[in-house]
Amino acid sequence: MSTAKESLDKDTVGDSKQPLFKVEDQNGHLGSNNAPVSKSTAPSTDASSDSTASTLISITNSFLSALSNKSRPEFEKHCLRAAGMALCAPQPAPVRFCTIDTFIDRVTAMRDEIHERGWGHEVKLYEEGNMATVWVPFRAKINGVVDHVGVNLFILHKLNGVWKITGVADSSRKPTDEERQMD
Repeated sequence: MSTAKESLDKDTVGDSKQPLFKVEDQNGHLGSNNAPVSKSTAPSTDASSDSTASTLISITNSFLSALSNKSRPEFEKHCLRAAGMALCAPQPAPVRFCTIDTFIDRVTAMRDEIHERGWGHEVKLYEEGNMATVWVPFRAKINGVVDHVGVNLFILHKLNGVWKITGVADSSRKPTDEERQMD
């Protein structure tokens, strides 16, 4: 995911020509770009699924911006503090579990510069319209050097009319030599 400060091409990211986001319909078929379909008992014909997908992507981008900025207020704007996280660093590190609040404490205390960039968002909106997931491949730089690559899975719930991140899982590995050279 890109941070809020980066500009993205409307339809693709970088040279990959991959859609900016994908949304699955009730049959598991993917829509993309400006024609996503929400997952429901009947296909959505309303434009609100585009708007919802954009909102969900914006929230997950804001999470990564908060990570780069080490900003507790930015995290708290979009996350439930008691929400859970499962973090799987490159092998042989074990999977770590914590609350988002504990994660925020750790991130805001770090001295290293962090920048995590994602692309190819895949959004799934569940039938009641109150839960969604956003799957995002990413590349993380620590102090300007590509340190690890992987995928983030954000779980969001609509609470009192507002989308909030209620869970995050990630899995990563060490980058290849080619991935280390990518900007």
